[in-house]
Amino acid sequence: MEYYLLIARSVTHAQRMMRALQGCSIRAAMFRAPAGLTNRGCSYALRVRAERRQEAQDCLDRAGLRPTAVFKREGNRYVEVSV
Repeated sequence: MEYYLLIARSVTHAQRMMRALQGCSIRAAMFRAPAGLTNRGCSYALRVRAERRQEAQDCLDRAGLRPTAVFKREGNRYVEVSV
């Protein structure tokens, strides 16, 4: 399954992003960001299915919430994409 990780700067930021996505009927899973993706130890990530990524980004933009980074899963690695 192809998916994107939306990186949040803190657990509170991730929770706000999660609530906004739920309000737009977009499913996401929240967890600690994988090691090596960020230089911040307190970062969290929301996993969103690839086909819902643009819709999720639009929803977060309307809520005034921006991820600090976005990564696409490609095989066994993550590639950063523009926010």
